[in-house]
Amino acid sequence: MKILFDSNVWRLVASPDKFPNDPSIEACRKIKENIEKGYIVPYLAETMFTIESIKRKNRKEFISKYKPQIICTERDQNGSIINTSKIVKEYSMHPGNHPILAEHLNDAISLGFKIVRCPRIAGIINPEIEKLRFKITGNDLNNYHTKLFEVCGKIESKGAGFDHIKIIGEEYDPIWIKGIDKAPDEEWPKISKAMAEWADGDSVAISIALECDYFCTRDKAINAGEKSVLSEVNLNWLNEEYNFKTVTPDELLIEIFEITIHNK
Repeated sequence: MKILFDSNVWRLVASPDKFPNDPSIEACRKIKENIEKGYIVPYLAETMFTIESIKRKNRKEFISKYKPQIICTERDQNGSIINTSKIVKEYSMHPGNHPILAEHLNDAISLGFKIVRCPRIAGIINPEIEKLRFKITGNDLNNYHTKLFEVCGKIESKGAGFDHIKIIGEEYDPIWIKGIDKAPDEEWPKISKAMAEWADGDSVAISIALECDYFCTRDKAINAGEKSVLSEVNLNWLNEEYNFKTVTPDELLIEIFEITIHNK
């Protein structure tokens, strides 16, 4: 069973002894046991270590200042000058793992969690995660990218996911990332929430592209409105079109139990 774990669940599964009073802790302990037995293959979206790892108060400044390197070269080809430009990953600007995430990351990696990337042109890179990423190769990589970009596009067409931050930026400049830089300080709470929605949208797309059985989360998007990727209206079409399903830790245990009984 392939499960992508949301940011509000994976730490409890990886390090349950550090959360003794959490109401979901017993379920998370049992989920960990099932990972150790090989019944569950656990995945994490890289976005929680790139986007969500940036402290909320710093997100507006970071996203507005983040600039990839563009390397321009020219060469002579049969008497003609050929100019090329290459966008290079920017490693130096990201602050690295948030201390809360870093505290549990080693436990997660030791348990077998696989960190999966959602590649975007000049996307945000956390250098502390780059070497830990799960490598997908060959046709599997092509199939993953094709499905991932399809789902990301459809999520954004619904006004969810990455579209949240683009809309804010475009209020202040046709080029959204420049608009974020121009946005007044009172916009930073909205920008911070938009980055969280961006991370959620990419996580959902990763789960679908990996053909995960479930997305394990405790996020009910109660106060996020219909434009949240995890709102009821969006979960309905994601389920209809992609068989995308969310489960809480307790619900996941029930699924594991039923599968185990069925296979006996």
